[in-house]
Amino acid sequence: MTRLFKKAKFLSAAALVALTASQQISAATITFGGQAATDDSGKTSVNVNSNNTINTISDGFFVETFDVATAIPGLPSANDTSYNVTDKSTGCAINSPLLVQPSATNVLNVRSGSERNVAAAPAGNDTCYAYTTPDTVDTPSFVDIDYTDFLTNIGSIEASLAGSSIDYLGFYWGSIDTYNTFEFYSDNTLVKSIAGEEILNLLGGVEGDKESDKSNVYVNIDFTIDEAFNRLRVVSSGIAGEFDNIVVGLTKRDVPAPTGLAFLGLGLMGLALRKKLQK
Repeated sequence: MTRLFKKAKFLSAAALVALTASQQISAATITFGGQAATDDSGKTSVNVNSNNTINTISDGFFVETFDVATAIPGLPSANDTSYNVTDKSTGCAINSPLLVQPSATNVLNVRSGSERNVAAAPAGNDTCYAYTTPDTVDTPSFVDIDYTDFLTNIGSIEASLAGSSIDYLGFYWGSIDTYNTFEFYSDNTLVKSIAGEEILNLLGGVEGDKESDKSNVYVNIDFTIDEAFNRLRVVSSGIAGEFDNIVVGLTKRDVPAPTGLAFLGLGLMGLALRKKLQK
């Protein structure tokens, strides 16, 4: 009985370690803060140059600024101006070859500058940005930004990125409101969501503040090997949900060595204890 009890106790501990490791590799990490953007767009990710350019496609980072001037060389440009606001969007466009699907007409808009009761440019942003407007106020509307085709085709542009998934996404969230939410999906499965109310409460920001660093935040999400999202959904039920400088990072998602070593060590411990218990 004693040996059986000890063995069962060890197996429970092993299961606990495995569960903890599993939780660690399946939970996205969210951090705040980027770098000052030298192209007058406010803030951007530290994973791209401060002027929102990249050095080479093979680095695996891509940025959407909604400005024609910062289209990525070597990447097919959509140059989609269909969401531009009339007389408010000189030099604006969606550059990335992505599938953009608003839930209704006029839910997604691209422009520069602020307009009362319409949209507020993120703090320090004098360039183009995107924003969502609900089809009916107080009723959530959304826009989907789908990376599926981009991920499928990136290998034909840069062979080293073939078969990659997205393990990082960053974006500049302007004048955060409690009715804004960013959701991340793997096909139709929700992987992660970030609500404006959560960030405001965490950072002590004021809803709709157009200037404060606590309400105009660069958000970074690092996804782990068990997570693979291919669709970003921006949801808003009020005026408005402003965002810019979306940066995605790609990876082949190899299993990290420390996790593998941890499980190897656990296996060796179990083998050693098993031999000891059999004596």
